[in-house]
Amino acid sequence: MKKQNNSKQQSERLGVIGLSAIVLSAMLGGGIFDLPKNMAVCAGPLGTILAWGIAGIGMWFVTAMFLKLAELKPNLTTGLYKYGEAGFGKFAGFFVSWGYWVCESFSNVAYAILLMSTLNYFFPGDFTGGNNWAAVIGGSIVLWGMSLIILFGVRQASWVNLVGTIVRLAAVAIFIIAVAAQFRWIRFSANFTATRSFTAAMPAMGHLGKQVVLALPATLWAFGGIEGAVVLSDRAKSQQAVRQATAIGFFGCLALYMLVSLLPMGMKPYGIIAKLGSPSTAGLLTMALHSPAGRVIMAGGLLVSVFSCWLTWTMMLMEMPYAAAKDGAFPLIFARESKNHVPVISLFAATLLMQVVLLVAHFANNAFQLAYTVVATMTVPPYMISALYLVKLAFRADNYPGNKGRISALITGILAVIYTVMMGLVSGVKYVMIAFVVYALGIPLFIKARHEQSPGEPVFTRGERWFVVAIIIIAVGAILVYYC
Repeated sequence: MKKQNNSKQQSERLGVIGLSAIVLSAMLGGGIFDLPKNMAVCAGPLGTILAWGIAGIGMWFVTAMFLKLAELKPNLTTGLYKYGEAGFGKFAGFFVSWGYWVCESFSNVAYAILLMSTLNYFFPGDFTGGNNWAAVIGGSIVLWGMSLIILFGVRQASWVNLVGTIVRLAAVAIFIIAVAAQFRWIRFSANFTATRSFTAAMPAMGHLGKQVVLALPATLWAFGGIEGAVVLSDRAKSQQAVRQATAIGFFGCLALYMLVSLLPMGMKPYGIIAKLGSPSTAGLLTMALHSPAGRVIMAGGLLVSVFSCWLTWTMMLMEMPYAAAKDGAFPLIFARESKNHVPVISLFAATLLMQVVLLVAHFANNAFQLAYTVVATMTVPPYMISALYLVKLAFRADNYPGNKGRISALITGILAVIYTVMMGLVSGVKYVMIAFVVYALGIPLFIKARHEQSPGEPVFTRGERWFVVAIIIIAVGAILVYYC
């Protein structure tokens, strides 16, 4: 009987296909459907190429960092949280888990806003901006509906996600093929650098450095989710599946992002693309097909995409507090599971947190931009701590028998650290400082968990005390500088 149960549990685990779908779904969010406009607003053809080149190289080191950690420490499932704890103690693990949990709640809210904004195409004026009261109510209904889907079991939800990923890729493929058929090199290369005013449709965008800096935030947002397979590695069939899915997600998404953002510039001048309504792929496909069917195809694809991504991020959101609770960094109540082995309290808490953020977003002038800026900013510390853990491991020769692969791991870790620092600077120092306010708010939760699960031990180590003091000082500084 025990053997049967073990076989059943193994069959319910996620393989390469399921994990790849999760990574692709997490990365290929609704943002890809408005990517042509988001890039054209910031840069011309060459600036766009350079931005993707820098982001691609930098994120490859982050991706390689996750792959090396998964290979070196296959026993550390749930990725980011465990890397923080194993490398720098309980509070570092909590710091990663809490920050990741909160920031990805904003990610789901961004999808809610985008979903409602797209519905406004079918119901003009009803969901304007994606964050009016009708949009908040509609988004809330979908939010709780997603949680109910996951309650039926993670494996079932992953197959819903797989179907959504296939539909999304089909819509993107139609767009790429149709636009590629209209691509003309003479249009693409005209005012290639966009450093001078060529025509009204090809205005000067400033020097190349400025264009790249402005375009980079959009590229950073696009790569969010590369850690999807790592976060769910506790539910994977093997660590090899985790590594393969992560690599597939990275290279697949980078290729699609570059095609979707560059091909349109060979069909229409970047100045015209920049002025299209959202989602810009809908307008471009309408032009390419010379039919309003293009707008229907892309709007429909966007709706399926957002639903799928929303489901993926909700699954990832419930994993962090669940894993942290099992290890003593979150209160024990977060470790409770349903009969379908779903961490029900963690899921409910994540959904409630997203509901609060959704309500707050109603009062923001540009809710979508606020949401993805917060995500891009708060993703930096979890990535950096994981990268620092790889650097720490690479300094120990006993982790690499025969010294094989040690230098490669060390270089990868250092470059990943450098790139995450750049991510923080590009996102904006202001937002990084504000992120520490959120981190400071989580400290009481950690104290409660430690008192509950380890009553006879000190809450913080000596090093952790200094870490906590630094977080509080930065948080107070952010409040004084930006709100007083």
